[in-house]
Amino acid sequence: MKLIFKLKADERKWDVYLSEMLGEEIAKKCSFEVDATASEHWARVLILNFNNDKALLDKLEKNENVISAYLVENKVITKRIR
Repeated sequence: MKLIFKLKADERKWDVYLSEMLGEEIAKKCSFEVDATASEHWARVLILNFNNDKALLDKLEKNENVISAYLVENKVITKRIR
């Protein structure tokens, strides 16, 4: 199962932001793709082999910077978190 989410933030380094937001151990498992315009910065974050960590899902659901989040299994969205 994969966890995919998109979030917005300022121009800080994404690896630092993810470590602060998710914790260093989880942030190490993340791969991300960054995109930006003149006024917005966002990243698409992917965690492969996600173990359905309820605490992490709650963090994503409550974080105002998360634009969208969902679980994917076999190329099908199984749950929308946000």
